[in-house]
Amino acid sequence: MAQKGRRRGGPRYKKVSLSLPKRLYLVLNGIAMGDAKKLNRLIKGILEDKLQESTVAELEMYLKKVEEEEKEEKPAEEQA
Repeated sequence: MAQKGRRRGGPRYKKVSLSLPKRLYLVLNGIAMGDAKKLNRLIKGILEDKLQESTVAELEMYLKKVEEEEKEEKPAEEQA
């Protein structure tokens, strides 16, 4: 009888770090009552809800916005 392949070890999820504006962080941290685990769960829940409601086209719009902002910043830097 053939053996099953070994399952790859390591974490089940990829670790992602994200930067938040200080004001938003303080609001979310207040809702989580200063508990880091609750804060992470809250942020994860918000992201999952937003992703479930979004279409691929809407998510691609975020990428286009970032690219446009980068294009606007480059000419401003060259003028300085």
